[in-house]
Amino acid sequence: MILTSTAVAFSFSSIGLAICGFWFYKAFQTIGEQRPGGKIGVLLSVLFISISIQHGILALGGLSFSNNPEALYAILSIDYFILAAVAALSVYLAFYILLPDTSPWFATIGTFIFGVFVAGLVIATHPLPFIDNRNSINWNLPQWLDSLAYFLLLSNIGSIFAIFSKNFFHAKTQVVKFISAFISLLAFAGIINVSILFTPLLDKPTLRTQSFSVLMGVIGLLFILFFLLIPVASNWPRKGLDKRSQKHQDN
Repeated sequence: MILTSTAVAFSFSSIGLAICGFWFYKAFQTIGEQRPGGKIGVLLSVLFISISIQHGILALGGLSFSNNPEALYAILSIDYFILAAVAALSVYLAFYILLPDTSPWFATIGTFIFGVFVAGLVIATHPLPFIDNRNSINWNLPQWLDSLAYFLLLSNIGSIFAIFSKNFFHAKTQVVKFISAFISLLAFAGIINVSILFTPLLDKPTLRTQSFSVLMGVIGLLFILFFLLIPVASNWPRKGLDKRSQKHQDN
């Protein structure tokens, strides 16, 4: 087993997003204006945990089969089918939150079909990923398929960025604004990151894969620090519940 920077980066990202999904439901929804356990809170938690699972599959594959191209190909193919569902959920939430008077189903179903189409192309082209000279995994997709994958990832990350950007400007409490700003900034960093990997912002493919892995790892670590260490230290969920209880008592 070869420990690659790609596997490490996706591991950090998967753990950070899973913690985010858990704390989002427990802390953000409690402190925020929405009813705890409401539809939006549940779906956003599911979204972050689903992305965590998607990244976790790539992390486990990279850790266990980094020197097995056929196994990495199979893992990548499965992961793109999961990404299709995750991107569809992101688009659904973006329409549901940002455009409540517009039905989200046309865009949601369209995104899912497009994602399944991309996943099918991954299977058809049968790329054989490999470890480059910078110890990162090059997924070895054709350039035209890279472009399609890029748009699928943009629909996923861009929807998250739009949702939390709106929430930042409409939130009534400083805590919710702070959380929304943090997630928006990391989503924007994620957009830059996939742009580095799937577009010719950097000339050398090895530099693109290494830069992607480094930034992905940093994003994952920031999620871990923000949604694990800071909430534990500041006891956000407990404070939020205490404020709600006090409000009910005052009424």
